Amino acid sequence: MRRHLFGIFACAFLVTNHAAATEFTIKMAGASYRPASIKAAVGDTIRFVNDDAAKHNVFVPTAGYALDLGAQEPGQEKVLSVHKVGRFEVECVIHPHMLTVVEVE
Repeated sequence: MRRHLFGIFACAFLVTNHAAATEFTIKMAGASYRPASIKAAVGDTIRFVNDDAAKHNVFVPTAGYALDLGAQEPGQEKVLSVHKVGRFEVECVIHPHMLTVVEVE
């Protein structure tokens, strides 16, 4: 009986743990990121979707978070996993006025 209960609790923990992660979607449209900011948690993912007619880029210049996901053609998607608490900005190298802010708690 104890083995059976342990198995039930172990499965419940795995399901609960997996469900806790959130996937956010940030769209690139009208030469802007939408939404302009999000609040995420460590373990969450952010999907960048290019819904624009132009090529865009996902670039993070913030120290400690720096990365470049490269150019995205219209219709392309790229995913970023959040691994660290803090705040970082996401810019488009092609269109410097495009900006979104991610706060990770």
